[in-house]
Amino acid sequence: MPLYSVSAQTVQFSMNVQPELGIEVLQDLNFGTVISNSGTVGISLGESRMGIFKLKALAAQSAVLSIQKPEFLKSEVSNSKENIPVTIEAAYAKTPTEFKEVLHFRDNLLQITLGEDNPSNLSPSWETGYVYIYGDVIVGPVAEGSYSGTLTLNVTYQ
Repeated sequence: MPLYSVSAQTVQFSMNVQPELGIEVLQDLNFGTVISNSGTVGISLGESRMGIFKLKALAAQSAVLSIQKPEFLKSEVSNSKENIPVTIEAAYAKTPTEFKEVLHFRDNLLQITLGEDNPSNLSPSWETGYVYIYGDVIVGPVAEGSYSGTLTLNVTYQ
């Protein structure tokens, strides 16, 4: 019986795929022109002046969204100490115009999964979601001028 020589090779490789995510500001929250001492001026969820972020990620991407929001809108005059109290709320929806099925942020946090996992599809699909920013300002006896604040949306993958 002839002897056969057998040699084996082991090939190993690893892949590291970073999740993809895109965030775009579609619209800033804009309270518009308000009059001194006008009291509470609000923008409700679904109004045309609310702020909108658009998220884009791979389907079934799980993430925690968090917001850092201002307590006041500050005067843009450099030495002014004037400010306007602001209450900001945030909500998430899978579609750009459907406000009935939103998820509201709790304690400035929200855990989401963009889209649904589709095991029959071999290539990953992209999904979008929308974060809506709305709220109230309380306008007291403040000087004329521009007032602004910064809201930060953070996304952490899970």
